[in-house]
Amino acid sequence: VIFHELAHQVVYVRGDTTFNESFAETVALEGTRRWLARSGTEEQRAAFEALERRRQAFAALVDKYRERLAEIYTTALSNDKKRILKTEALHAMKQEYQNLKSASGGLARYDQWFGQPLNNAQLASASLYTQMVPAFQMLLARQGGDLPRFYHAVKDIGALPKEQRMTVLGGLSAAAPYPAH
Repeated sequence: VIFHELAHQVVYVRGDTTFNESFAETVALEGTRRWLARSGTEEQRAAFEALERRRQAFAALVDKYRERLAEIYTTALSNDKKRILKTEALHAMKQEYQNLKSASGGLARYDQWFGQPLNNAQLASASLYTQMVPAFQMLLARQGGDLPRFYHAVKDIGALPKEQRMTVLGGLSAAAPYPAH
């Protein structure tokens, strides 16, 4: 949390929550990994990586169903049929979560999130913090892991108009060796 909040003091782009939160989450992940590498125990590093895998599984699940819902909303079907398909998709997402939880044994931390009635706003807010993390991680890698160079590059991207910013980050996400979530 400290790394995340401090990152907002380094770079903050007014009016772009996804950019800001994804950048701060990238800094938090990298800062935590570096701190654990230097000061943590093997057990702490393993616990962090397991937590990160579960977080990524959750994010991927939410992204999958956000995309599915977006497809439903763009069809020429009646609003009633769209509502039915939305309800079915949200039910399928909850079922897939239960299956993932059973398989991994560690996703229970998301039970409360799944225990409430789900809506579009919840799905959107769940991905704010992770949507562009792969892009920022790729940018950090391209800076050789050098945080000051990374911060400078992020500031440069942040100064671009939003459409150009999203194009640059989208290109970095496409180059990332892992799924965007």
